[in-house]
Amino acid sequence: MSYTYSATNLQIPMASFFSPRLGNLLLVVFLWTAPRLSADGDWSSWLGSRMDSVWSSEERDLDLNGRPWVLRWSAAIGSGYAGPALSGTHVVVMDWQPNRVEDIPKNVFERGKIPGKESIHCLDVVTGKVRWSHAYREEYTISYPAGPRATPLMVGDTVIAVGAEGRLSALDLSDGNLRWEKDFTEDFGAVTSTWGHAAHPLHHEGRVICLVGGQDGAGVVAMDIQSGKEIWRSLEFKQMGYCSPSVIQFQGRDQILVWSGDGVTGLEPSSGQVEWTFPWELRFALAVPTPRQKGNDLFLTSFYNGALMLDLGQSPPRPRWRTQKVSERDTTHLNSIMGSPFLHQGHIYGICSYGELRCLESASGRRIWQTLEATTGEGKPQERWANVFVIKNGSADRYLLFNESGDLIDCRMNPEGYRELGRMHLIEPNGKDLRRRPIVWSHPAFGDLIICVRNDDSIRCFEWNQ
Repeated sequence: MSYTYSATNLQIPMASFFSPRLGNLLLVVFLWTAPRLSADGDWSSWLGSRMDSVWSSEERDLDLNGRPWVLRWSAAIGSGYAGPALSGTHVVVMDWQPNRVEDIPKNVFERGKIPGKESIHCLDVVTGKVRWSHAYREEYTISYPAGPRATPLMVGDTVIAVGAEGRLSALDLSDGNLRWEKDFTEDFGAVTSTWGHAAHPLHHEGRVICLVGGQDGAGVVAMDIQSGKEIWRSLEFKQMGYCSPSVIQFQGRDQILVWSGDGVTGLEPSSGQVEWTFPWELRFALAVPTPRQKGNDLFLTSFYNGALMLDLGQSPPRPRWRTQKVSERDTTHLNSIMGSPFLHQGHIYGICSYGELRCLESASGRRIWQTLEATTGEGKPQERWANVFVIKNGSADRYLLFNESGDLIDCRMNPEGYRELGRMHLIEPNGKDLRRRPIVWSHPAFGDLIICVRNDDSIRCFEWNQ
């Protein structure tokens, strides 16, 4: 059962007092108050509208210590790992609320049956007021039952959202009305993985492409974004994993890249036909961080199995180099649990298994440097799964980092090292990991002058104080 409700609109007879002068005044006020979108587009999907983790192609000179970003608004929501999406004046975010908190296992690694409600909320980016919410009953059977994992997708007037138990909803952006939905278990025979459905939906040429994990070749399914009609299905997994399908360039054309716990596969976008496969069996199917392409380099990183660099200049692709030792403690290259790395000018910047921010040489995987300054701090105890999300600021060596403590960090990273330029605390880390330490593990959404972040009880919007 699902239901949608909209915020109450105040009806005012505008014709009774409207004048051209007032109209001009209202226009000025709107232009002054409405945040602009990202300089290179909005943040309407996972890692931005192009899934490239770029805030701006031109470097923005911030001063987080001297001129911290200003809080525009804060709104209450439930728990979840799913980051917000931002398009126009709309912010969309998902959450989950259990019927009874006492039903949640004390050991969050355990799997039980926890009745609750999963919701998709649309908020006004200027005021933070709820425009509409779409909710449905959902019983969680997953480990880490803290809410949805996948960032919603916004395409034109449509919102696509995937819940932790595999409910796929297509909603009207203007009012939240349900257009169509799928249940990965009922419609495709999927079995929910240990940590739930975490792969973000992908849009490509009118198709919504999802990692489903179903039977009868429904590992990955493409559906028409308007009707939900199945266009194609492809693959069947032994271990599905948690990584979203993405679009790469292969031999001069688009290809859908699928990384599962079984290996890496390239699919033809219009048919789902398998064009190549590289087997790579992962421990616990921990295919999570988004693979990153730079030219013919395709880089992947997993918590236990380490890193793999594929050469897309070969057909089928073959490894340039890879980690041979399966260990999250004694690491060679980069063993990321969730943070997607960034490839820039022959180097890789990313977070390793215990919070080590590292720089690797792309050609060889050789480690250039590492630091704990962005996570737990140098000289302090390391934390398993300590995480940072890496976002590019400009075309040179400047980045924004959002760490699991809720801090936004302005920094420079290049082969010479890491240099912090400023830091600001945006939101409290009130989620709990396996060992019960407070964390925030959701990716922020960026506009031109704003950032939206969420934790397990609120979403907040900050404006750049230029």
